[in-house]
Amino acid sequence: MIININFNKGKQLSGRVYPEFFAINKEDTVLNVGCGDGVQAVIYGGNYKKMVGVDLNTDRLNMSKSIKEYFPFETICANVEAIPLTDTFDKIIAIDIVEHVQNPQKMLGEVYRLLKDGGQLLITFPTMHDRWENFFRFVGRKILRRKGKTIITKEWNPDAHASDFKLKKWFELMNNGGFELIKYRASSMFPPLHYLGIPKFWFSNNIIHTIDKFICEQPVFRDYGQAAVCVFKKKNYD
Repeated sequence: MIININFNKGKQLSGRVYPEFFAINKEDTVLNVGCGDGVQAVIYGGNYKKMVGVDLNTDRLNMSKSIKEYFPFETICANVEAIPLTDTFDKIIAIDIVEHVQNPQKMLGEVYRLLKDGGQLLITFPTMHDRWENFFRFVGRKILRRKGKTIITKEWNPDAHASDFKLKKWFELMNNGGFELIKYRASSMFPPLHYLGIPKFWFSNNIIHTIDKFICEQPVFRDYGQAAVCVFKKKNYD
């Protein structure tokens, strides 16, 4: 049963691409790496046996309390490069996280350790999103004369992107980390127009979303969307 709750509606809307591309069923145990406020638990509508979210930000984890009233969702406050768990999971999701960590290889090592043999991973990598975001910020500052909100520091900032790899490099890290690519698509071919105050019609309008989805799945085009949405399988070395 899908329960509709009023929680982070913007991310619920854009997150519709994940269940379309990566199925989770009622018997699956799921690890949500870099879960933030846990909106993915809502996006999948509780269609899992158990979901455990791991994140370093206590404020965002506290926001997930309302989710737990409806869905089997647990949270752990920890760095995703050292997850204090020993049980393995049927599936793992890692949405908008690997580019934020200090050492992506360490995070991928934890994902490999905690994923069951033959288990599957849903993970995203930024492609054109950051370039569009930088362009919109430039337009905002130079043309619209808006004051920038970006804070640049020399220390690691978990909310900022720490890695800016091309998709080929991300795939290389995944392969070296023990993962086999099954399939991937772009999240959307539309730029992040919501930064300009435009509603996310490319997700909310079903006709536009269907056309966008078709293009996002095509070779070449899928490399140039906002992000690459990828499904990997844990390699079996036996």
